[in-house]
Amino acid sequence: MRKVPVGVLAQFDAQGRLLPVSVTWENGRIYNIERVLGMRVSRMNSANHRYDVVIHAQETCLYKAGDTWYMEAE
Repeated sequence: MRKVPVGVLAQFDAQGRLLPVSVTWENGRIYNIERVLGMRVSRMNSANHRYDVVIHAQETCLYKAGDTWYMEAE
């Protein structure tokens, strides 16, 4: 698996949580995030987050490492 840097449109909810809304893939295609299932913070580095999301009815993971967002691809 390779890490693919992606663009992310995100917003803050009423409780101040950062929630991704859409992902822009490396080819420029935009994918709307239908649902955020959860978010986990890395125990090793609190700047790293993993978002479990649904895109096109498929569950996948979106990662945030500091200010950089990425997804994994084969």
